[in-house]
Amino acid sequence: MPSTFHGIELGKRSLITHTQALNVTGHNLSNLNTEGYSRQVIHIQTFEPIFMPDLTREERPGQMGQGMITSNIVRVRDALIDNRIIFENSNLGYLDLRNKYIHQVEMVYAEPSAYNDPSMINTLRTSLDEFMSSWQELANQPDQNSARIVLVEKANILTNSVRHHFEQLTDVRNNIDKEIQDRVTEINQLAQKIAHLNDRILRSEAMKDNPNDLYDQRDVLIDRLSKIADIQISREDKDELILFIGGRMIVQGQKYEQLNMIAQADNNGYYDVYWKDGEKLVIRGGELAGLIDLRDIDLYFEIKKIDSFAANVTDLVNEIHRDGFGANKATGNNFFVEFPFTTDPLGNFDRNRDGVDDSTYIFRVSGSNILDINDKIGIQGQMNINGITINYYSTDTLNDVIRRINESGARVNAFLNPQGNLTLKADYQLNNTTPDFVIQHLEDNGLFLTGYSGILNGNGIEGAFDWQTINQVNQFTENSKWAVAPLVNPSAYMSVEALILSDNNYIASSSGVDTDGDGIKDLSNGVGDSKNALKIASLKHEKVMVGMSLTFSEYFEVLISDIGSRGNLAEKGFKAAETIVQNLENIRKSISGVNIDEEFTNLIKFQHAYNATAKVMTEMDKMIETLIFRLGA
Repeated sequence: MPSTFHGIELGKRSLITHTQALNVTGHNLSNLNTEGYSRQVIHIQTFEPIFMPDLTREERPGQMGQGMITSNIVRVRDALIDNRIIFENSNLGYLDLRNKYIHQVEMVYAEPSAYNDPSMINTLRTSLDEFMSSWQELANQPDQNSARIVLVEKANILTNSVRHHFEQLTDVRNNIDKEIQDRVTEINQLAQKIAHLNDRILRSEAMKDNPNDLYDQRDVLIDRLSKIADIQISREDKDELILFIGGRMIVQGQKYEQLNMIAQADNNGYYDVYWKDGEKLVIRGGELAGLIDLRDIDLYFEIKKIDSFAANVTDLVNEIHRDGFGANKATGNNFFVEFPFTTDPLGNFDRNRDGVDDSTYIFRVSGSNILDINDKIGIQGQMNINGITINYYSTDTLNDVIRRINESGARVNAFLNPQGNLTLKADYQLNNTTPDFVIQHLEDNGLFLTGYSGILNGNGIEGAFDWQTINQVNQFTENSKWAVAPLVNPSAYMSVEALILSDNNYIASSSGVDTDGDGIKDLSNGVGDSKNALKIASLKHEKVMVGMSLTFSEYFEVLISDIGSRGNLAEKGFKAAETIVQNLENIRKSISGVNIDEEFTNLIKFQHAYNATAKVMTEMDKMIETLIFRLGA
């Protein structure tokens, strides 16, 4: 026979359960605006009945129910959507940072056509155009001091613009490196927090609890970590959640690993990211990967492009300027400052720092023969330039061979200099294993680089030039001209020679003649002559840019269009990734988010159930009171 107080006990369980249900509803409503909060639901089931199917049960029909009980309180969450968001967050983080910094690089170049702002006229291309035009004005008025004053002013504007571009790009690169350090620190902090939460969650689960709020806190941290790095997540083991970055475990249950940052001497002291055991971090997505790519690829090569411009303008102008005469009859002077990579005039350099020269750093070499670009060469053979094989045929014109060299990918540009000599000039490298602006190898089994152009003394391997050996300038012909490679980052120090700044009469606008037959001009044609100024002014229209066979204007057009194209792709990619993640977030919110109307409905439902249970208990109490009163009577 059931207890007299059976109804009271049944009502008590109902009151407790509905109180819990009301508390869960209140908890949902109070966390309506909490980031990462997942809606919680209470699962209610009937309590075990009194009479079980065994020999002890009372011989009466039916089972006596004991009301209800809370089975569990769980959060509403879709693991598939969570995993998809983790995957897409990585792409969003990568493109977000890329879009941000590529736009900053675009602003450095600040082309008026790109920004529709006529006031932004001090661009690098504009400065170069005005500098070249000032040489043309000097050629038109070689005896006017005002033209020389304007030339020096325009030259200063150009060099200031070059240095300013270098400084701005370097500042952007430095900021990116700082952000890399911040992201690595954040990854370490997130890994520690997630591992700590894993420990608390495991302890709670061991007590048969559902630590829903701890789950939410952990998921918020995982979402943030997934935006910083391309993480992989394993939920197969119910006792420990495991996170991976680049195939290596960073969090396993309560354990976690920390990442280290090590400055790289061969990369301007910037930091690379390593695991504790010294293995370099492999990362393919997220903000950290985006920052590393921006610093070590995009900004790295943008600075090299400005360096290439500075090195070429300096070398080309100086080569012509040294051959001319100033108003004071002075000759052999540079117009722009040159800082050679090595102080040895032969280009010899101790590359491995053992105290003995082992390499030859040559930037540019010009042959001794005067050539016509439209002439057929009438010879055939095979050249090896920087490890690239280039064939030439008797039916080729000189222009055909020059174009073939420039399109070969050898990172060497060929062109005829203003004197009509074939010139080979090194470009910056696409890696950091070999130095920039250094010709690495020149070899010819025929006569193109030897008797035809007058660059090399002999053909074959015996007559080849190779930068990994000293005194390689001896492989050049006696009357060839060559230049030592410039110091690293020529755009950082480009400036007008102090001699020119102090006295503009040293500006070599005039040409001269060779009176003693030694091949060197030693007598000026006079201040009224302007042939040298015209030669420098004509550089504007020559295809002299290293590696691309472009004029300066064409070079800037390619440079601006390239960064604009990358900026456009980054912006479109970011918007697409943002839309995908936002749509997934909306789906997750529709599943896990708190709906006020739904919660108010539950509030009313649980409140009425509570009131009804209270009414039942009141009636039960009256019945027991009546029974006790009658029995007492």
